[in-house]
Amino acid sequence: MRYTQSFLKTFKDAPKEADLVSHKYLLRAGFVTPLGAGIYTYLPMGFRVMRKIYNIIQEELNKIGVEDILMPVVHPARVWKETGRFFEVGPELWKIQNRSEEDFVLAMTHEEVITDAAKKIIQSYKDLPKLVGQIQLKIRDEARPRGGLLRLREFTMQDAYSFDKDEQELEMSYQKFIGAYKKIFDRVGVKTVIIESDTGAMGGLGAHEFMMVAPTGEDWFIERTYADTGKKEYVNAEKIGATKDMPLEQIEQLAANNWLKSDQGSTIEIIQKGIEVGNIFKLGTKYSIPQKLYYSDENNQLKPVIMGSYGIGLDRLIASIIEASHDDKGMLWPKSVAPYQVHLIHIGDDRKVLDLANELYEKLWEAEVEVFYDDREDVSVGEKFADADLIGIPYRLVVSDKNQDQVEFKKRGAAKSIRIDKDKIVQFLQHTSD
Repeated sequence: MRYTQSFLKTFKDAPKEADLVSHKYLLRAGFVTPLGAGIYTYLPMGFRVMRKIYNIIQEELNKIGVEDILMPVVHPARVWKETGRFFEVGPELWKIQNRSEEDFVLAMTHEEVITDAAKKIIQSYKDLPKLVGQIQLKIRDEARPRGGLLRLREFTMQDAYSFDKDEQELEMSYQKFIGAYKKIFDRVGVKTVIIESDTGAMGGLGAHEFMMVAPTGEDWFIERTYADTGKKEYVNAEKIGATKDMPLEQIEQLAANNWLKSDQGSTIEIIQKGIEVGNIFKLGTKYSIPQKLYYSDENNQLKPVIMGSYGIGLDRLIASIIEASHDDKGMLWPKSVAPYQVHLIHIGDDRKVLDLANELYEKLWEAEVEVFYDDREDVSVGEKFADADLIGIPYRLVVSDKNQDQVEFKKRGAAKSIRIDKDKIVQFLQHTSD
């Protein structure tokens, strides 16, 4: 894409209400634009990142046998009333009525809907296990949207579901998703720890979160180490009775009283803040029994299907990647999710320079190297470089008359650049792995 043809505008300053680095940079770099509180439009740069993450998630989940589906955002309240959550969930559940005054729900989550669909598919033990999932919009009437993409009213969620005969098979499905999620977070450049958490409104037998350590996070989590084995375990502070606004000293006391007392061989090493980027739930029969999702076992006895639920918030993951990878100039996108691989800049209006820049642009796309070409002629070199740093594309190429038959190559965040022969630059970029 050429800058002069793109739907892009960058800004020197972010709005005063943007307090997190990710929020500031996403707005300044023109990746997203707010429509209302907690509601954002993804502009082309941001959408390309979203699509890269979407593809990575889909690839890894397909590898473990998850089939892709797509469920509605508008739900008849009937299924939510079957489980009781229509009445139990607080005001964050968006309830609406149609012209006939029938109750509907905007999708905060999809457990009820997938369970309703599964009743038409699963009748026998021969129909199990099953794994399905989607990447779809979710709507939550969040009281206090914050942090840009971290807490939204409308957001994109990967949610998947497992259906098994018993808890033993559920555990097998659970471990499959743990393995897939580890690969997903590794591929997008986010380091996580798996933390025991509360089931909350989802309910069920147990839950875990994938937490990225971040001082800007709103969740406290506690790490304990077993003295004899060195094994580490993690728990969300809310699970031991702590609240988000509780002083650190009080959280430490709660941990000592409520978590560690059962095992004197473990000690608290660290209490940290983090951003939740994924969660998994052992739902058990929380939804299958009230919604009458049963199967006939080998003895022709009816038994409730055992379920699991698994989710990653894509918007939150985008913000988390930036929180984990940035400097004082802008974002540093991992190559796997960057909007483009190469940021091409020409300096000056010399005919040879322009011809070489255009030639490189065409050759790179022919070689399937994604390139964003800043072809503007009415801005300074300094502004072009500042925009390149802000946008954070992994590699920068500069064509100028001083380099003659060479091109200046610089990795985003590196201190120095190198010069590469113009005839070798395409091959060089095709074989650059980091």
